[in-house]
Amino acid sequence: MELDYWTILTLVLGTATHVIKKVVERRKTNESFSLKDYLTKYPYKTALTLMAGVGGFLGLMAAGELTLASSFMVGYMANSLGGAAENNVG
Repeated sequence: MELDYWTILTLVLGTATHVIKKVVERRKTNESFSLKDYLTKYPYKTALTLMAGVGGFLGLMAAGELTLASSFMVGYMANSLGGAAENNVG
């Protein structure tokens, strides 16, 4: 699949889906926690998510395996990877 707006959109939607899931989980214990808090209080996690998402996306594209579903899952897993890395530091 060649690069087009739909594959980029599904990458963004995959990432957004996981971010929203994490914000909802945090709001269960802290009702004032917001999306802005999630993105700004964890700058390394946000940067890692962006780098992993773009890297995975480009890897799939280079391998000829880029589909809408794989693009969505790369976005979702990139944010999950950021969370795993944050939990294993220290």
